[in-house]
Amino acid sequence: MFLNAGQGYSPAYTGRRARVKLTRLFLAAAVGTAALAAPASAQEEPVGGAFVNRIVIKGNEGISSKDLMRRMRTKEPSFFAIFSKPRYSPSLLRRDIAALEAYYHSTGYFEAGVALDRLEYSADQRFVDIHIVVDEGRPTVVSSVRFSSNTLLEHKELRRGLLLSEGKPYNASLLATDVYAIKGKYYDRGYLAVSVQESVRVYDYRAEITYHVEPGTQVTVREIEVTGNALVKPSVIEKEFTFRRGDVCRFDKLQETKRNLFETGLFTVVDINPINLDPLERTVDVRVRVRERRPSYVEAGFGVGNVVGSRVSAEWGTRNLFGTGRTLRGKAEYGFDLFRSEGIDFDQLQVENIFWRYDVFFQQRRVFGTKLNFGAETFIERDRSVQDVSVRRIGVAVGALRRFGRLTEVTTDFSVEDIERQAFGGPVEASASHILGASASRDARDFVLNPRAGIYRIVRLQVAGGILGGKNDFYTASASFQWYDPLVQWAILAVRARVGFGDAYGRSPEVPFENRYFLGGGNSVRGYNENSLGPRATDELGREVVVGGEFLLLTNIEVRHSIPLLSRWNFSGAVFIDGGNVWESASSVSVENFRLAAAAEDVTVDDYRYTVGLGLRYNTPVGPIRLDYGVPIKRDTYNDNSGRFHLTLGQIF
Repeated sequence: MFLNAGQGYSPAYTGRRARVKLTRLFLAAAVGTAALAAPASAQEEPVGGAFVNRIVIKGNEGISSKDLMRRMRTKEPSFFAIFSKPRYSPSLLRRDIAALEAYYHSTGYFEAGVALDRLEYSADQRFVDIHIVVDEGRPTVVSSVRFSSNTLLEHKELRRGLLLSEGKPYNASLLATDVYAIKGKYYDRGYLAVSVQESVRVYDYRAEITYHVEPGTQVTVREIEVTGNALVKPSVIEKEFTFRRGDVCRFDKLQETKRNLFETGLFTVVDINPINLDPLERTVDVRVRVRERRPSYVEAGFGVGNVVGSRVSAEWGTRNLFGTGRTLRGKAEYGFDLFRSEGIDFDQLQVENIFWRYDVFFQQRRVFGTKLNFGAETFIERDRSVQDVSVRRIGVAVGALRRFGRLTEVTTDFSVEDIERQAFGGPVEASASHILGASASRDARDFVLNPRAGIYRIVRLQVAGGILGGKNDFYTASASFQWYDPLVQWAILAVRARVGFGDAYGRSPEVPFENRYFLGGGNSVRGYNENSLGPRATDELGREVVVGGEFLLLTNIEVRHSIPLLSRWNFSGAVFIDGGNVWESASSVSVENFRLAAAAEDVTVDDYRYTVGLGLRYNTPVGPIRLDYGVPIKRDTYNDNSGRFHLTLGQIF
C-alpha cells in the first residue's frame, strides 16, 4: 500500500518497532546488570568529576566513529588540550546517546539502539574511558524513485541532485528538501504553479518513493515594479534585469537579476518576488525592492607590512556619479619604514617615507549594454622599498573585466608609464613602458580575507614594447595556485605555489628593474630580509646589492590552528615551511639548487632557500594581524641566520 509521508508506516514496519523496543529493553537490562556487578570504583563518579580520556564506540559499521563523535557534546581531549581538558558529565552523556540514536533513525537505521556499555576509570580516578555500544540493525534503503508520467521534464533531469536516491538509506526528513528541489527545476522554467506530492511505501527494509508532479502552465511577466530607489536612476537598475515584460517568469532569471544588482555595489538590500499570480491569464507581476547604499564615502586606513613598511591611506569616492551607477574615486597612500635595521628593533626606531602613490580611478559597470566592467586610471608613485633603488612612475591605464559565473573572471589592461629610475648610486635613467596585460582567475575560497576552505588560481601575462611602443621590450608570465583544506575543526592546511618567468627582446638587453621578481620577507620566504634573495651585483661603492631576477619559484605550506585558552580572545597560531628563490634566468636553475642543506659559505645566490617557523594571529573582521618568526634551514652569508620576526596585516596568502 502507499502512504503519504508523515501519515504512518506499514504493518510490517510497526511490527519491527515492537521488536526494536524489546531489543532496547534487553540491552538496557544487560547494561544495568553489568553496572550492578561492576566494582563501585569503576562506575561511581568521583568527587570533582573525571576528565574524559577517550571515547570508544563499538558495533557501528554503517556510520564511522568519527562521524558519530562529531555529533556528541562529550568530547575527547584534542591535541592542544593542555590546559583545558573535557570533563565527564553523566547527564550530558545520556543526551549524547539519545542524540546518536535519533541520528541513526534519521539515516534509515530504524532499528538502531545506542547504549552506554561501561566506564573505565584510571587507577587515580582522574580519567575515564567511555565505551558505547551500537546495535545498528538492518537499514531501510531507498529501492526506487519514480515520477508520474506527465512531468514535461525528463526524469533524468528531475533525479539530478536529489538527496534520496536508489541505494541510499531512507531519511524521511529529506523528503521536503527533495520536493523543493524538484519544484525549483520547474520554477526555473516558468512553471510557478507546479504541484509536487510525494508518497512512500516502506516494507522489507526498502522504501519506494513516488513523486506525483502536475507542472501546470508557464507564467509570463505582466508588470515590473521597482521601489526604494531615490538616487539611482531607474535606467541603471533596468540594465541589470535579465527578464522583460512578456518573458516567461523564470526563477533562475530572477535570482540572476538579484546577483547583478548586488554586484553593482549600489544597494544593501535587494528583494525580487513574483506577486499577483493570475492562473487564468497565466501572468504574474514582479516586484523589485531595493535599499540604496550611501553613494559618497571618505575612508582612511593604516596597516603594517614588510614590503612597503607601515602604510597609511586616505580615499574619497562616489559609487553613483550623477545617479548613473558609475564610480569615481581618488586615493593617496604612503608607506614608511619604522626601523633603521632590517629587524624589529625599537632602539633603532625611525620614520622614513619609502613609498607614496596618488591615483584617480573611474569605472563603468557595463559597456554597450554588455556585462563588461570598464575602468580608467591615472597615477603617480615613487617606490624606494628596495634598498638603494628609487623608481618614479607616472602613467595612465585602461582595463576591462568580464566575470563568468560567480567564480571566474578575465581581465585585460593597457598602461602607458613614464619612468625615472635611480639604482645603487648611479645616474637617473629615464624610460617608458607601454604594457598590455591579461589575466584569468578562478576564486573558490569561502572567505577572501581569511579563507578556511577552497582553491584560488590565477594566470597573468604581460608584454611591453614592440608594436606597442615605449622604450622597453619585454614580457612576463606568472601563475599562482592556493589551496585550503580544513584538516579538523581546529586546524587548516594552506598551500601556495607560485612561478614567474620574464625575458627581454628587441631593443632591451634585460627586463627593467621595476618589472623583475624579488623574494624574501614576511609575504614570501619568511626568516629572510625583505627582497634579499636572488641575483646580486656590485654597485659603485663596492657593495653587493640585490638586483632581482627573471625567474621565480615560491612554495608555502602552513597549518593554521586554534590556540587553547587564547582562542576565546581571537588569537590563533600557525606552523609553516617556506621555500623560494629568484634566478637571473630560467637557464640558471639546476637540480643542485634544491639541496636541503649546505654550509653557509657554499650557498650561492642560486640556491633554493627553506625556512621553518611559528606564527601568532590576532583575528579581526578584516583579516588577521600576523606575527611570524622564521628560521632559515639553508643559511647564507647575506642574511641574519638566527631568524627574523615579521609583523604584517592579513594572511600571507
